[in-house]
Amino acid sequence: MVTGPSPSANPVVCPSCGRAQKENLGKCSQCGQPLHPSGFIYRREADGTWSMVKDIDLSALAPRPPRVRRKVISRKGAVILLGVILLGAALDVWCWRVRTRQTGLETAATAEYLAHPIGRIVPRFELQYQRGGAGDLQISGRSNLPEGTTLEVQVYAGDLLVAVDYPVTISAGAFQTRPLLERGKPFTAASYRVLIRSTFEKRWQPPAVLLVVGGLGERLEASFVRRPQRSAGATLDFAAEFILE
Repeated sequence: MVTGPSPSANPVVCPSCGRAQKENLGKCSQCGQPLHPSGFIYRREADGTWSMVKDIDLSALAPRPPRVRRKVISRKGAVILLGVILLGAALDVWCWRVRTRQTGLETAATAEYLAHPIGRIVPRFELQYQRGGAGDLQISGRSNLPEGTTLEVQVYAGDLLVAVDYPVTISAGAFQTRPLLERGKPFTAASYRVLIRSTFEKRWQPPAVLLVVGGLGERLEASFVRRPQRSAGATLDFAAEFILE
């Protein structure tokens, strides 16, 4: 039997050797076993001693705090959000219908105008001829035809076509050809004739031009404007004589 000092008022029994000793001691004074080991389980043997069974983590036995579910949005907020979405969708539909209606009205008005253009335009041309040092010819001029009107400029020596430039576009009321050669050679001092030609229909002119002069050039009025057929666009042929020295 293990003997030891008289037990104190609150004796602690060593779980290993069974010696009773003071509570404030950290280890057994006889065997050195920790008196207050945390996380250990002991078993008392038949001879009265204590043996360690295993080392465990008692923290896993602690109760876990309940999981708090966070509400992303309340029911009232969901109703408000749904109302905002529906209102936005209705507003988009209304705007689309207004835009479609306005576009339809504009299209109808444009078609009506192109079918029955109002007023008359008398085309005018002011031409200049500049001969380069290499014998090339450049023709420029001004016109009251709409911005973007496409022209074809032809140069004749008598009845022989010697130079042509296409397309020549009117910009800010003016136009200018590229440097031209007389059938691939420099122009010589002689008399020439320039012919400015343009056809007014969808295949030749942009929509903005036809919106001004009419879908088939109905607003154009001059002696050099021809209308071969009612369904065909008007053709403009402006001719002028000039002399190169």
